[in-house]
Amino acid sequence: MKAKKTASDSDLPAEKWLVAFRNPSSKKGPAGSTMVRQFFAPGYYEAYDTVLSHAEKMKLEVLWFREKRNCGQYMNRNYPSLEGKCTWCNRKFDGEGVPCSHEACEFDFCSRECMMEHAKKH
Repeated sequence: MKAKKTASDSDLPAEKWLVAFRNPSSKKGPAGSTMVRQFFAPGYYEAYDTVLSHAEKMKLEVLWFREKRNCGQYMNRNYPSLEGKCTWCNRKFDGEGVPCSHEACEFDFCSRECMMEHAKKH
């Protein structure tokens, strides 16, 4: 006998979330560096799990996370994805990617080598 289908989190549309991390081991300053990333999750608990899993894996501190539509000053900007994909080689990478050296280009890369290959063609 099949169970009756009920509404669950998998039936909810994915909402865009923002998370702010602090990387205490970064050499960008005495307090480390901060970054904002975006990702999709259908609800609070899935977002919470995604954020804490990523923070633990990358050894980052979570400053805050919330639905993008409730972020006021952060709402009208695009942020890098929580897990990026290299524009050049299509490998997934965690954390901060290497940004393109051209000012008008917004691509991120998994390594400086991929960024240099892209720059040759750009």
